[in-house]
Order: sequence, then C-alpha cells, then structure tokens
Amino acid sequence: MKLLKALRRWHNAFAIYTYIFAALGQGLLLNVSMAQPSSYPSHPIQLILPYAPGGTGDVIARLVSEKLSVELGQPVIILNKPGAAGTIGAGAAARAKPDGYTLLLGYTSEMVISPYLIPDIPYSVSHDFVPVAMAGSTPLILVANPKLKVKDMRGFIALAKKQPNVLSYATAGVGSPADIAGRLLEKTTGIRLINVPYKGGGQATTSVVSGFSSIYFSGMPPAVPFIKSGNLIALGVTSKVASPAAPNVAALASAGFPRLDLNGWFGFFVQKGVDPKITALLAKKINAILQDPIIRGKLKVLGVTTPTMTQAQFANYVAHEQKKYAALIKELNIKY
Repeated sequence: MKLLKALRRWHNAFAIYTYIFAALGQGLLLNVSMAQPSSYPSHPIQLILPYAPGGTGDVIARLVSEKLSVELGQPVIILNKPGAAGTIGAGAAARAKPDGYTLLLGYTSEMVISPYLIPDIPYSVSHDFVPVAMAGSTPLILVANPKLKVKDMRGFIALAKKQPNVLSYATAGVGSPADIAGRLLEKTTGIRLINVPYKGGGQATTSVVSGFSSIYFSGMPPAVPFIKSGNLIALGVTSKVASPAAPNVAALASAGFPRLDLNGWFGFFVQKGVDPKITALLAKKINAILQDPIIRGKLKVLGVTTPTMTQAQFANYVAHEQKKYAALIKELNIKY
C-alpha cells in the first residue's frame, strides 16, 4: 500500500513537471519565433514600380533589387506597372497579400498628390501602406527651348510678361509635380502661360526640345543629356541647393523664388498588416544598400540624393509631404 501511494505521488509530480517544462518550451519557441522571422523570405519577392522602364525610379529599383536579392538570399523581381500617374501600380501593391513578398517603390505623384486629386482612387496611403525606407530625392530642373534666347529664370519671366498667354509650359499631366511647379511659377511671378499636359515626362521633354512648348519642369535624368547637347537650356532647379548633376544651374528656392522648393522623391512601402519584424528587416537592408558608396555615386550622377532616414523619420516625412501637397492643391485650385 505504501509503495502504491509513493508511485502515485511520483506519477503526479512527473505529470506536473512535464506540463511545466512543456509550457516553458512553448514559450521559449514563441519568443524565438517572435524575435526573428527566420523563414522569411522563403520564395522570391516582387517589387512593383508604377512606371515604365528607363526612368529614375527604374534605375533605383534595379540597383536596390540586385543588392537586396543577395542580402535576402531570394530573387527580388521588378514588376513595371505604369499608368494613370502611378496609381495603377500603387493600387496593385495595395491589394497584394500583406506578407512581405510585395514591395512598392512609390513616387511623389501617386503617394502624396494623386490621392487628393483623383476621385475613387483605389488605395489610401495612410490606411493601406507602411513606409519602409526613403530611396532618394531629386529636384525638378526647369528647361527651356534655346530659341527663346533666355539664359536664366529672370530672363524668361521678363519675356513672358511681354507675351502673356503666348509662351507655354509642358507637364506630365494634371497634378503632376511639373504641373504644380508651373502653376506656382505663374502665381508667384504674375506671368500667364499656356498649360500643355502630356501623358508622361518623356513626351513633355520632347515637346520642349522640338519647340512646341516653351519650358518644362523636368526630372533630372531625362533632361541632363539634352542640356549637355545644347538642345535645352537649364534655367534652374527646384531646390535650395544646386544639384550635383547640374552644379552650375541656379537653385531657384534660394535665388528669389522660395516657393519653388519641390523635390520629388521615391520611397519603399509595404502593405499594412505586414509583420513589423519583416518591415524592420527590409528597412535595415534597404537603407544599408542605399548608403553604399558605389550606389550613392551612381545615383548622384542622376541628380538623386539618398538622405539617411530611419523608418520612423521616413514615415514622418511622408505625412509632412501629404499636408504640403494637400495645401498646394487647394491653394492652386487644381482639379483632375
């Protein structure tokens, strides 16, 4: 009888200890799994670029994706989805499964301008996306056709005042950064120009080269070759400091036109709901890639600077840009 009682006590104690150790083991495994998404990534990642190949965003996407593939041990495949000022690609990214396997390289237009212009836009930046990393920023460069025979912004303004509603400015569509810059130029100087919208920056640049349009606030990469060849004249860049891609061109925001401080920027985003540890991992890897001297040098040639921002700082920057462009769209009464 004593032996039977002793065996029962031993059995109960063993069961209790087994339960305790099992619970501790489960907790330990849970903590390990929470500390690092060890299985990520287990298959290829797609990077959606809402524009056609060949532009600034495409260069950034390819430079980063090549390095990120090595860092993560999985291919990072670029998917170009152009159209509707970037909103088609951004909408596709917003609808993707929030598992960290679909990234978006967004631009100023679709991330902080179009949401205030386009009715029933198929995504909300604030509700559908989480900012991951600032990819780079670049000013617009104001270019003119050489036949105008103006050498700087003040020369153009003087000419435009003599010919109201004769000279024109090309844009990449209503509400594009070039459109906003052109409207600000009119408002702050009192000149009156004809607005000539195009479907994209390439067409707008060609329009000025051909002389059909007078000026265009272009992205840096498409314009610089034409400036070097003499087919376009650079009148200024929309920033407070000169661009490394055009160091001799005036910085308009510090040369008497303070409101023409309109840097365009690219940034990486994921969907709301992606595991924060995966988002943090992507932010860490992408930021490290963008600070690589070779990558920075290649982007510098294009006029793209890569400011160092934490994930939180980039999120604050996006929020600030949203407020800035919402106010500009209302002030300039821009309608899509």
